[in-house]
Amino acid sequence: MDAQQSSLPVRGMPSGALRLLFLSIEEVMGSDGIKAVLNGAKLSHYINNYPANTLEYGVTFGEYGKVEQAVEDFLGPRGARAILIRVGRELFRYSLREQSALLGIAGNALKNMPLISPQAKMKILLQQIVGAANKTVNQPARLEENDEAFLVVIDQCMCQWRPRHDKPCCLVTVGTFSEAMKWLTDRPIEVKEITCLNNGADACRYQIPKKLPEES
Repeated sequence: MDAQQSSLPVRGMPSGALRLLFLSIEEVMGSDGIKAVLNGAKLSHYINNYPANTLEYGVTFGEYGKVEQAVEDFLGPRGARAILIRVGRELFRYSLREQSALLGIAGNALKNMPLISPQAKMKILLQQIVGAANKTVNQPARLEENDEAFLVVIDQCMCQWRPRHDKPCCLVTVGTFSEAMKWLTDRPIEVKEITCLNNGADACRYQIPKKLPEES
């Protein structure tokens, strides 16, 4: 970790957010996998002792970032990429079931809303997620758009507490947005992180195309 990252102030986040990350890693990597990851992150006190499923601030962005980094260290950068995206997908599913306030989503009402376009639904969902990031997760974020895509812009991120990477590294978040769009539209939408705070950019930006892929 470089000097800039090591000097970052502690930033609190809801205990439930870190719990969901642990559950998602366990789903993808198994019980032995999450134990290895927590040991690697020097967070072994969480083994069989996950944080509470609460919105109270009881954990930190730094802990979240350490766990993401430990997955990468355990599997290697290439192997970890697909796994971290899968973890993000699982995280969205767990969030819907266990702590939907972290995503600002309440049930299937939006998904089943008639008479509005998929793009309008996408915008509403992304606005809800951005709103929850600001209000609940302690993660400043905003939604922008152009003719081709929506852009979720995040101004503080767990990646800032990870060692410097030469490419965008917020793969869990990519997976979460990917699964959110699939859940909403029933189509596989390619989400890309195009700038990353970890690499020295002014924000993490996630590009979500407005045009849906053709049904197979």
